[in-house]
Amino acid sequence: MWKKLKKWFRRAPQPVVAQVPVAGLAYYRAEDLATLMHRGDLLDLRREPDNEHDAHAIMIFWHNNKIGYVPGEYARELNNLLGDCDRLCGKIVTIDPESEEHRWVKFNIYPQRKRRWR
Repeated sequence: MWKKLKKWFRRAPQPVVAQVPVAGLAYYRAEDLATLMHRGDLLDLRREPDNEHDAHAIMIFWHNNKIGYVPGEYARELNNLLGDCDRLCGKIVTIDPESEEHRWVKFNIYPQRKRRWR
């Protein structure tokens, strides 16, 4: 019985990497979508192994809209993690389109493990 209760009361997963900025916001629809995006929104991270600039590139999607990339300095390690996980996801932690920074969306990255049904 205790094992079942522990499953129900698991702590929230810890981020693999925290406060990662989204690179390339100016090249995609991020500015158009800024008024719709909110802190806490989920992001989908997808590998792009055929990327001509970086074989480790990871695209970032918000509601199936590409908004940018994981910065290159994080992408290599995250690709290694993607081998251990089904996938990675992100959650927006700060969003400030009025900021002077060109990387005005920051997010935490979380693993999504394979689900095992019992």
